Order: sequence, then structure tokens, then C-alpha cells
Amino acid sequence: MQFGFMSSVCPPLTMAELIDKAKEYNYEHLELRVEWDHGHGVELDSSQQQLNEARTLLEDNNITLSCIATGVRFIDPDPQKRLDQVDLLKRYIDLTEKMGAQNIRIFGDPVPKTPVEIDQTLDWEADGIRACDGLAGEAGVALCLETHGNLLASYLIETLYRSDAENTYVNWHAAHHVRHGQPVDVAYVHLRNKIRHAHVNFGDDGPMPDTERDSLTLLKEDGYEGFISIEVINPKDSDAVLKRHAELYKTL
Repeated sequence: MQFGFMSSVCPPLTMAELIDKAKEYNYEHLELRVEWDHGHGVELDSSQQQLNEARTLLEDNNITLSCIATGVRFIDPDPQKRLDQVDLLKRYIDLTEKMGAQNIRIFGDPVPKTPVEIDQTLDWEADGIRACDGLAGEAGVALCLETHGNLLASYLIETLYRSDAENTYVNWHAAHHVRHGQPVDVAYVHLRNKIRHAHVNFGDDGPMPDTERDSLTLLKEDGYEGFISIEVINPKDSDAVLKRHAELYKTL
């Protein structure tokens, strides 16, 4: 497993400063949250020079860019809005290829409650993935649908099945489905061998939460070689978060 962190842990930091933090605490990769005006400077409207400079910094410092974390989702009832999201993801695929990143995070929630609405929502998400999956493959990029909100692992895998995707995998954030009643071990039955990226949050104090420990243990036991990324959004003390997570991760 390769351990790193999302730019949401240190939103104001420039790319050079994020890299310095990664090296200070021995993190192996960075995940960039786009659309939130973070200081890293990698966005759809960034100049080619800005992107080149950011990529060179990463490569020169041997820090992998694991993921471009977007807010793209294909579940709006309005067909035009879903098409707009398809176009947006295609632009992010191009950005990700230019940056040499390996994955793009996308969403598929919130899922409605009634069976008919659930079925329709999963179809819409699958349609959007299908429209972009081939392009992602050509760019050498994987789409990673996150177990976010109430998109349970079972819903996620059904969505991937319906999409017939070849380049779309899972970003596993176990805390979300646990909050919605799906335990870690049950979710892993669905997600096993489809995970390329995962999010964790070890909390502010005490031992590592059971949800995080259980999910990481399952991955470790299966010989998982993908990315684990800290997702703590806008903490008061970024250094404390990075230090705590690095120390607890070593306990595994």
C-alpha cells in the first residue's frame, strides 16, 4: 500500500509546499482536490506552463500524483446536466493525463430511497461512466467511483456492472457506508479486487478507529498495492493531522 494525503488536509499550500510536507512526514503520494480553489494550482483553467511546472516538481521529488479528486456525478434528473457532467469529466481526463496522475475520483450519490428511483439513478450513473470509460483507458487513467454518502458498496458494484466499464474501479471510503448500515466486511465482499484508491480519516485522538483499521487490514491481507489517502477536510492543524496519521499507519 502507498500512503499519502489529499490537498484538503492543507488547502492553502502550493504544490511545492505540499511536496515539502509529504517529504517531511514520509508520505509517498498526493491527491489533489480540484474545484475548491486549493493552493496547488492544478485546475481546468490552469495554463500549460503551470501544469508543466507542477508535474516537474512532483517528478523531481519522487512524489506520485495518485488522484485528481473531482465532484463529478451523473445522477441529475435533467438529461442536459448529466451531459454537462460527461463533458466535464472528459476535460478532467485530459487534465489528469497531462499531470501524469493515475486516477480520477467521481461520485454517484445521493441515492434515492424507493426501488424504482434507485434503479434509475444507478442507470444514469452507469451511462455517464460508459460515456467516459473508453477515453479514460486511452489516456491511461482509471476512473474511481467512491463509496461516498449513501452509495453503498453493493450499489457501486451494480453500477459498474451496468456500465460494462473496463477502466472504472473503486475509491473505498468505508466510513460512509458504515454510517449507512453496511459493515466493512460486508462491503468488502462486493469491492474486493476492484479497489485502486481509498480514503481514511483516523480522527483527532486515541487509537485508530475500528472502521479504518478493519478496512486497511483487509486490504493488507489481500496484498493491496494501491493508494491510501488521508481525507481530512480543512483541519485547524494540518501538521497535527499529518503527524498523527503517519504514526498510526505505522502500527499496521
